[in-house]
Amino acid sequence: MITLANPSFLLIGVLFLALLFKREDAFLGYPRMNLLEGEKGPRFWHPLSKLLLVLAIALMVFGFARPQWKSLVRQERFLARDIVLVMDLSYSMETGFEEPGGRRKIDVAKSAAARFIESRETDRIGLLVFGDETFGSWPLTRDLNLISKKVSRLGSAFYGGTDLVKPFLKAVDHFREMGQSEKRILVFVSDGEATIPPWEKEAIIDRLKKMDVHLYLVGVQLEKGSSDILEIVRAVGGKFIDVKSSADLEAAFEEINRLEPSLVEVAVRGESQELYPLCILFALGVLFSLTLLRNTFFLRLC
Repeated sequence: MITLANPSFLLIGVLFLALLFKREDAFLGYPRMNLLEGEKGPRFWHPLSKLLLVLAIALMVFGFARPQWKSLVRQERFLARDIVLVMDLSYSMETGFEEPGGRRKIDVAKSAAARFIESRETDRIGLLVFGDETFGSWPLTRDLNLISKKVSRLGSAFYGGTDLVKPFLKAVDHFREMGQSEKRILVFVSDGEATIPPWEKEAIIDRLKKMDVHLYLVGVQLEKGSSDILEIVRAVGGKFIDVKSSADLEAAFEEINRLEPSLVEVAVRGESQELYPLCILFALGVLFSLTLLRNTFFLRLC
């Protein structure tokens, strides 16, 4: 499909061509018929010359309008797992670890998330962030470089307290709306400093089980004892990972790799290709041909 980036140039071209074809005022000439014998060049040359000039101008104007070829949307199929990465951006993540010179929790969480993204070469990842509200930072995509950049920029702003219910529910909704793979993985990075009402806890567990979501909780200074979020992990057969444990992270990576990917089909739009260089090149070619004919072949016929 061809589109024009600057269609207003077409109007300018139409006005210019209209002036070119403006009818000349009639006048009396050639009082003697024998003077017509001195008219130079063959009869077909005069309309042909004007036609070539009009063609060159039309091509030049069309080139200035910047025609672009936009390839049609095509369907691309590939094997992948669908993964939603949830990052905690509540105020508690701004604090440091309970050790001298400890790094901020969010910085440690970002490092773990970056390592995880690097290990997902063929999968699709979506990003959610939350505090007292949950925000969709980016939907499921194969562009893992983009997700890495999004994660690297986290930590400059935080969003109130910790609401653990909304990110679970939003992640499940995202799987339902955009997920295609049969293997759905939820990686939840949080310090888990919030309670979850019993009825909402049951609702989360029920939805995760129905959607067959594999849950991995990356705990940021979160003890393995009793907490509401850990109860959810145990109820759905998920895994707890200590954010500072390389062994836990590697084990989780290996476990996810063992999950068989399934066929995913997404629409891919091709990049636009500029066509104006071809138009300008053809226009110059026509002008060159016109000039060459005027000064060689038809000049000899005069």
